[in-house]
Amino acid sequence: MFFLLSSEISRLVKITFIGAPAVGKTTMLKLLSEQTIDRLYIPTHGLDLKTVKFEDYFLRVWDLAGQSGYLRAYSKDYLLGSDIIFIVSDSTPRNVLSSRELINYACKFVGKDCPIVVIANKQDLVKNDGRMDVKRVEDVLHCKTYGLTAINPSERFKLMNIIKKELDKIAIRRRLKN
Repeated sequence: MFFLLSSEISRLVKITFIGAPAVGKTTMLKLLSEQTIDRLYIPTHGLDLKTVKFEDYFLRVWDLAGQSGYLRAYSKDYLLGSDIIFIVSDSTPRNVLSSRELINYACKFVGKDCPIVVIANKQDLVKNDGRMDVKRVEDVLHCKTYGLTAINPSERFKLMNIIKKELDKIAIRRRLKN
């Protein structure tokens, strides 16, 4: 259990991971929280929620189940209030196209102050099975895109740097509003 003092609430950031099933959302959550990453796929039921301390921030990370029935029924409620939304794709052409729909869907529920960033996951498989590289995914989705191989624990620093870039923008926006 993770408790925040009232003085720490202003440093709480809501990050939401959405994407199709088996694209690596839960693996990214494990990567962030420095948990063991195994290769056994167990679908998320509903959502998984973790708080991760990062520099001066407390990241409240929401990992939403990817099954379409769940996504459409409940994700609206969980997207609201997000500071950053990560659309996670497994970089296959079919999944990248469905990610476009998720971006459009998420835009309906969050303001322009909430960045929507794409993670083109499973980049280790690009050369082997026709997955799209980061540039191609970004060109198709017209959204800032970062490549990642979430099953590789050494990619944690890369993911943290991606989050840090977005946190810096959030800090600027929050200062401007106050």
